[in-house]
Amino acid sequence: MFKKKVLHNVVWEITLKCNARCLHCGSSAGESREDELSHEEAINVCDQLAEAGCRNVNLIGGELFLRPDWKKIIQRLIEKNIEVSIITNGIALTADKIDFLADIKIQTLGISLDGGSPETNDHIRQTPGLFNKIFNTMEYVQQKKLNAVAITTLNKLNILELPLFREKLINSPFKAWQIQLASPHGRMKNDLFLDLFEYYISGLFFAQSRITVPMKQLAIICLHDFGYYSKVIPRHTSYSKWTGCSAGKHVLGIKSDGKVQGCLSIYNDEFNEGDLRQQSLSDIWNSKTLCKWNKRINRFLSLKEFCKKCEFGLVCLGGCSDIAYSLSQNVGENPQCYHAIEYYWKKASPRNKFEEIFREITQGHMDKSGILYLKSGEILSKELLENSDISDDRINLLKLIAIV
Repeated sequence: MFKKKVLHNVVWEITLKCNARCLHCGSSAGESREDELSHEEAINVCDQLAEAGCRNVNLIGGELFLRPDWKKIIQRLIEKNIEVSIITNGIALTADKIDFLADIKIQTLGISLDGGSPETNDHIRQTPGLFNKIFNTMEYVQQKKLNAVAITTLNKLNILELPLFREKLINSPFKAWQIQLASPHGRMKNDLFLDLFEYYISGLFFAQSRITVPMKQLAIICLHDFGYYSKVIPRHTSYSKWTGCSAGKHVLGIKSDGKVQGCLSIYNDEFNEGDLRQQSLSDIWNSKTLCKWNKRINRFLSLKEFCKKCEFGLVCLGGCSDIAYSLSQNVGENPQCYHAIEYYWKKASPRNKFEEIFREITQGHMDKSGILYLKSGEILSKELLENSDISDDRINLLKLIAIV
């Protein structure tokens, strides 16, 4: 007997309207979508979510506070016994909004934070003064006992500030730090996307941080676009074992015009699975054709290049659909993978000192205290790096994971 599918989580973009113009924004948020759901339609969606058995809803934008009926949407969802979390850029987060969110007992307040310094954060989010405003606001958030999470979208502009992020957040009212990759959609330019060196080293940094920072002090959460079967990097993601993309299996996304996708991170209309103006959410969710592209057999057959021959291919199925599709236009080909990087550098010939050390890292190991050992057995230390002929940008990247 087959188990009934459970809709664990829905990400609902209630408006595309936004009061920021973030450089990495995949949806190019700013103006509202054409023909966004009316108030009556949005309330009906709340009811349909309950009927479909949805357990958790994450409300996003754009900027959700720019939709006039955002409070009524949250109230209706909670009336229907659905846990509600929100993500805001913090620009319009005021004391009266915090009071409402605390009184109604939302599950999580997510606030975007994209720089370890005011200069970087405010540049990426194109909003002067936002970094300081957020941390000034956090005093009241803490007073109201809201569960606050800092959400960072990682790109070339902020990767070297990871230690600044960590230290700032450890001593802040934020309970958790959620990290995701900026993928090349919308306003996010390709030259801001992490290269494979940066991606792998950031993974090592987060693994070290999970080891050295007590979870009670700051829970560090890497999402689905990090990981996949590394033999060097300890597990540091939000899942115990990656068994493939969950789009259409446990989760759904709803756009502000009522279109439904398995995952809202894939910014392409070919992944639309239905329209709530034409179908009920339950019909879409229970359809046998929902996310046909993500059915295990179809996904396995879509694997290409390294993913096709990978020993973990049948389980992993190409990792994050968004990253794979944005890089290769195919959900079955994902070069942004720890295991693929380690496999390549096992035989690759370094062209310079940086690549020589990087190869040693990918064949090394990390001990239980977070110290990184090269393949040679030598510890990756800052002293070792300072005696190397490596360019400033690359040596600063390696220093993210080197011990003093």
